Amino acid sequence: MAENNIPFGTPPVGFMQTGNQQVSLDPPIAATGSIFETYPSEISSTKPIPESVAQPFEKSGNAIIGEDPYSNNTDFQPFNKAQNNQTTKYAIFDMFWLINQKFYKKIQPAQNEAHFVVLSFNMSFGNLRVSFFDLTNNSIQNNIVYLENLKRTVSGTIYPATAFNAFSAPRLATVCLEQLFRQIPGASWQLERPVCKIEKNESKLRFTVADPKYGTYFYDFEDWQYHAFLKALEFTYTKGFELTAFQHLK
Repeated sequence: MAENNIPFGTPPVGFMQTGNQQVSLDPPIAATGSIFETYPSEISSTKPIPESVAQPFEKSGNAIIGEDPYSNNTDFQPFNKAQNNQTTKYAIFDMFWLINQKFYKKIQPAQNEAHFVVLSFNMSFGNLRVSFFDLTNNSIQNNIVYLENLKRTVSGTIYPATAFNAFSAPRLATVCLEQLFRQIPGASWQLERPVCKIEKNESKLRFTVADPKYGTYFYDFEDWQYHAFLKALEFTYTKGFELTAFQHLK
């Protein structure tokens, strides 16, 4: 089987139903292409590499307080932050902070390719959170990454069923199923949930988030980061089950 051929095709367009609107996966997901194709755009982009990132351990700058990295998506907050100015708090902890390896290789990221990724587990809802960021000139100073100096772009969720499928299959292209307990009439946020896609072969995994408000972004997990992502997927449907159960028993 040729490596550039998707083994069984992509999921049918519009197979997911949200409220009274069909979610079309083309063109927002397809706009980023596929790991089973060649991407000349991956070596050219209009996005400059921040100077402090090009030499991350050699230069430092003055720290600034940047944009709140969680401000674009109110349903993703660290567990110690109030949700929508209410008393409700989500129990979320970070698992991996990952910088795009292209910066170390002096390769320009592609357009809409995430510079930085945070993999988190949400114990309140039992899902894996994948949050994308752009780096700024003050994000990395010497050997320190400052989350507040990262510019957040989009985030998506992976629930246990999709995590199990993505971990187990050696090659796949699948859309992550969003799990909502009930439909809330007039709740625009339900109709505006990001559409996430996982593409995986034996050495590379691409996670794409198509957010109707903030655009479509992707990240390629390769080398050791490929295995880190698989570990996070496995955690979601193993130890994550226990943590979520304990959280609901409180």
